[in-house]
Amino acid sequence: MSRLRACTAAALLVLCGTASAHSLGDDFVEAWTTRDGLPHSTINGIGQTSDGYLWLATWEGIARYDGHEFRLYRRTDIAGLGDDSVRALHVGPRGDLWAGSARGGIVRWHAGHWDSRPPVGGLVTDLLEERGGRLWVATGRSGVVHIERDGTRGSVRAAQGLPSDTVNALARDARGTIWVATSQGLATLTTRSAQKYSGAGLPAGPVFSLFAMPDGRLLVGTEHGAYVGDARSFQPLHPALTTQTATRVWRDADGIVWVGTNNAGLARVDGDRVEWLDARHGLPNNRILAVQRDSEGSLWVGTNGGLVRLRPAPIHTFTRQDGLADDFVRSTLAARDGSLWIGSGQGLDRVDPVSGNISHVGFGTHLADVSVLSLAQDRNGDILAGTFHDGLLRIHDGTVVDSVSMAQGLPSNEVRAVLAARDGRLWIGTKQGVVVRDATRLLAYGAKEGLPAEFVQALYEDANGAIWVGTSSGIAIIRDGRVVAPDLTATDAQYVYSFLSSADGRAVWAATDRGLLRVPLAGGAAMRIDRSNGLPFEKIFAAIVDRAGRLWLTGNDGIARLRMADVEAAAAGTGRRVDAHLFGRADGMASAQANGGSMPAAALDSSDRLWVATAIGVARVDPSAAARTATRLPPVAIERFEVDGREFDPSAVGELPPGDHRIVVRFVAPTLLNAQRVRYRYRLDGMSRAWVDLADSREVQLTHLDPHAFRLRLQASVPGQPGMVETDVDFRIQPYWWQRPAVWLAGFVLAIILLAAAYAGRIRQLRRTERRLRALVDDRTEALQVQTRIAERLARTDTLTRLANRRALDLALDDQLVDIAQGQPICLVLVDVDGFKPINDLHGHAAGDLALRAVADVIRAHAREQDVASRWGGDEFALLLVGCTLEHAIAVAERIRVAVAALDPATFAPGLSISASIGVACSGTGSRQLSLRSLVPRADEALYRAKRDGRNRVRAALEPDLVV
Repeated sequence: MSRLRACTAAALLVLCGTASAHSLGDDFVEAWTTRDGLPHSTINGIGQTSDGYLWLATWEGIARYDGHEFRLYRRTDIAGLGDDSVRALHVGPRGDLWAGSARGGIVRWHAGHWDSRPPVGGLVTDLLEERGGRLWVATGRSGVVHIERDGTRGSVRAAQGLPSDTVNALARDARGTIWVATSQGLATLTTRSAQKYSGAGLPAGPVFSLFAMPDGRLLVGTEHGAYVGDARSFQPLHPALTTQTATRVWRDADGIVWVGTNNAGLARVDGDRVEWLDARHGLPNNRILAVQRDSEGSLWVGTNGGLVRLRPAPIHTFTRQDGLADDFVRSTLAARDGSLWIGSGQGLDRVDPVSGNISHVGFGTHLADVSVLSLAQDRNGDILAGTFHDGLLRIHDGTVVDSVSMAQGLPSNEVRAVLAARDGRLWIGTKQGVVVRDATRLLAYGAKEGLPAEFVQALYEDANGAIWVGTSSGIAIIRDGRVVAPDLTATDAQYVYSFLSSADGRAVWAATDRGLLRVPLAGGAAMRIDRSNGLPFEKIFAAIVDRAGRLWLTGNDGIARLRMADVEAAAAGTGRRVDAHLFGRADGMASAQANGGSMPAAALDSSDRLWVATAIGVARVDPSAAARTATRLPPVAIERFEVDGREFDPSAVGELPPGDHRIVVRFVAPTLLNAQRVRYRYRLDGMSRAWVDLADSREVQLTHLDPHAFRLRLQASVPGQPGMVETDVDFRIQPYWWQRPAVWLAGFVLAIILLAAAYAGRIRQLRRTERRLRALVDDRTEALQVQTRIAERLARTDTLTRLANRRALDLALDDQLVDIAQGQPICLVLVDVDGFKPINDLHGHAAGDLALRAVADVIRAHAREQDVASRWGGDEFALLLVGCTLEHAIAVAERIRVAVAALDPATFAPGLSISASIGVACSGTGSRQLSLRSLVPRADEALYRAKRDGRNRVRAALEPDLVV
């Protein structure tokens, strides 16, 4: 879809006469072609039904437009249409849509369905339904056919008085007279005959179009222009039109007449003033075939090359066609004399406050070629222009009278912000810092002086005289030469594009890449307003408040209008979500991308109109016109109700078979003006009471629904505009037989019975299992106990000698404490094998192991059942004798010594002998406590004496090992 402004000087050919308040130049022009979804470029007829849909007659069928897309109905979709080529389209007094095809097919759209009437002969050129139900059918070769409400029909042809059987148009005037436009002139009609118009004023020849006006007069389009009159006489609508073939005539309620021509475009006639719109300035083609005003105030025009819409728009975009030096506008400035200054990549333009003419400043000089980034006005009225390559220029009467650049001390010639402070000093923001200039010097501030970044794109002076600097990484406040950078970390904002004072003067609003920030003058945390509060976008280039308290924001997505009081309340935490109205291309912007990064990116002129720098021209917003754009939404229409791929009539869905269905519902509120702004939500009664926000989506998918009765409620609204429209559709999903309540009750009873039986059986099974498990546990426990005893025995046994190990002996000593306490004597015998090392060294460890086993066998043979024989470690053994006196212990030790000495080592250590040295220590009798720390060392001391005395002998401890 192309959008063009019809307001350029070349676009309008304005003929003499007085002008009304509104002109064609105030209208916004949009065009649709086959590239935008039209089935054919020729639009033969246009009509709008009460549900808001726009209908088009084309040579490839009937197209329905809902503000988003075209839906095509062909002869395969409509029984009785007969042919895809449709010439005639008519909306009757009861709201029904009638269409006629090239093969005489007549169809009607009624209550969301198509029906048909029996065809007539040849091409249907026009249709007219009367309030009583009679339908008049104009044809291309069979005159006029009338079809009564009961289906009976008749015809009027040349034989009955028609000037020709080729009929082009029909009309019914305020008196009820039926008028017929034929290839041979104008006539009036009854059901039985016709009478050719014989009054004065009409030229001879064909009549192409008719329009009945409320005052009883008739507009007539002929080969020689448009005429207006009644049964007595006609006169030319305007002399300037008599050289044009008027293919279509239409009159608005305010008296404006639109005349479509065969090859000259569209004429707007307001009294004695005529304005033209043609293919050079917005029309796809100069041949006009249809004109229709819709319920939202737009004028739709059907041409031989596509569809066109004209409508008053709140935004007027000026581009190079209007005289701008360049379309890419970077800054706008409203000067104190009422003029507007526009900076672009190709220089500087000025809009005269009286004439509105645009002039290129400095034409023919170097100024005409500079790339202007920023603008300001000093207190003397001179214009200050910051440029991309030439620093700052001071302009007086269109001439550069002063400049500041790197040659004079600027850190960069790229000047993106300029501020003439109240004290007369000049602040210059560059991409490498900010500079302040007074009468004598330049003073620069950069990162070293405290700027969060040196790329400066905004400057502002607050009520206290402090200078606010917007950079690519935050805000700096310069007060009395000191730089303070507020902490914006919590807001996630970096790029700061412009500033605005708060309503109470206690804070400054900053437009940033993360929304609006409210920064208190007295210090403290900044408060952020973003999408979560209702802003339509977060990267904000300019923020301006008009006289009515409306806040205007610009960004890459267009221009937003809010109430400043709502924004302040949201920042204070006392308000709800702010309502924002977003303006874009549909409202007259040639490009919805507003520019930023230099200042001022927007300005308010003396008439409180907003001027915005954009990627294609400068957009002028008339706040009063913008406030009038609210229109009532049509009801939400359900366009498709689909269940498992099968389409149902939304008005009679009824009951759906059992199963897990996939339900897809497509719908729209068919507004032709606000289609892109509509927001939808739905609620499925019977499943949830909560509304689900759909944003701009026009489809709902429902799955996994239980058998139940449901009501799908669909609502639509336009943010920032009052009112919400709703529609609903009822349906029920039937249950399977096993989902019915009676089946559930029977199943519940059966389940209780089965559960009781299962419970009893389960109890019996659990008891049997319990007995089995108990037996299994007993068996496992006994086995574990056996294994534990084996493990304990192995843990206390020396693997080589099969005697107790030292750990077992220690435990045995501990066990004998009770016996010692009761007066039982305990003796410890320590045995050391003499000559063991030579056996190991000469015959190896295997021989040593045999020697140790032999000694162990001797000690084991001399131990009683209550005694504990153990391997003490290495080649040492211990024998704990319980209930044994010292004398008996020495005797046992002597027998062991003799038996060891009698061992024959010839089998494992030939040529070597083996003997044992033994030490004995006893606890004695009558002791009250035995100290094991004393018993073992005493026996060891005795062993040491046996070795010292020559080995192969027994020695007893010198004194009792008792501790009282």
